[in-house]
Amino acid sequence: MKLILLVIFLAVCCPSIADDEYITTRKIDDLQYEGTLIRLHGDFEAAQKIEDALIENYTEPAGHVFALNTIITHLTWDERDTSYNEALLEHAEATIDWCTARIEDDPRSVLGHYYCGQAHFALSYYYGLTGSYYSAGRYGTRTIEYLEEALRLDPSLTDAKMHLGVAYFVADNLPPFVKMFSRVLWFIPTGNSEKSLPYLQEVIAEGFQYQDVARYIYSVLLLEGGDDELNLAIAQLTHLVASYPANPRFQIRLISLLLIEGYYEKTLEVANGFLGQDTVLEPEEVTLTRVWMTRAHMGLNQVEKAAALFDELDASFMELADELPEWSMTWHLLTKGQLHDLAKRRDEAKAAYRDILDIAASTYVNQLVIDAATTGLSQPYTLGN
Repeated sequence: MKLILLVIFLAVCCPSIADDEYITTRKIDDLQYEGTLIRLHGDFEAAQKIEDALIENYTEPAGHVFALNTIITHLTWDERDTSYNEALLEHAEATIDWCTARIEDDPRSVLGHYYCGQAHFALSYYYGLTGSYYSAGRYGTRTIEYLEEALRLDPSLTDAKMHLGVAYFVADNLPPFVKMFSRVLWFIPTGNSEKSLPYLQEVIAEGFQYQDVARYIYSVLLLEGGDDELNLAIAQLTHLVASYPANPRFQIRLISLLLIEGYYEKTLEVANGFLGQDTVLEPEEVTLTRVWMTRAHMGLNQVEKAAALFDELDASFMELADELPEWSMTWHLLTKGQLHDLAKRRDEAKAAYRDILDIAASTYVNQLVIDAATTGLSQPYTLGN
């Protein structure tokens, strides 16, 4: 995905980011911070330049850790993408080689524990996605040990609590690790830990590099709560959309949450604003947004508008299927099945519901979709059910 970094961001944050001399003369902490902001803006090409500079110009593995966080960002959008597997393992190995040697020389090395914790987090995530839950749990445990030690040695290292907060959540949710941080990162995880949310709140309030990364994850973990917490999640995402308008993933995430919470008119308002902006959007971003808009029209009992919009996007969705995140397919099928039911095409509707349950037999599918498909097989969908 190629996105142009906002001119205003370049002017304020790093006006000469394209200048190699600018990059190589920056302090390592500032360069990591600027790289994280660039990634939040969705400009992965510029982020790659930061990553390369960190790896080439510094002996400590900040560049490898930056690369791991970028890879995880990609995989939380589409966990099917295996093109990053080799790079993830290589960057993790390089980081662990460095930090292990550093800790052996100095057991009180804050950086050694901090970087080792992040590398083990990435491996825990990787093995969770591949279904190796024992390895995921083992690396997750080591993540917690390393990062807690880094915090013990330097209580001011608030950023360590970002990965640590997620690691505690994962520890509470194994073996269904995959449900937490990839597929369900987009739709309602279950479970929590006593330290997850407080740690993330501290990073949002006092962190350096990961404040808004923590804000995003925090908004996701709020989704299991009541109305107050759900509204807080929407507020956090609204903040991210305003801060990083060039990043379509934040916008699509907000639109999907507004829809799921039943704010149908607001869903359409935000979606139309997103599609009407000057930034050139990728076809898959447009297609995903139109799926949510279709469902918003259904929620407003605007069946003709929903059916017309879905007819426009159905063919393009299937053409783009390989480019779309896996979680989107079952939402598309559910929309198709329910529209078939509303049009009294019962056989076609049941075929779509069966396709959903077939997919659910081999991979994770959001429980909301499974429940709707299961109900749809036993009784036709009607508006309001």
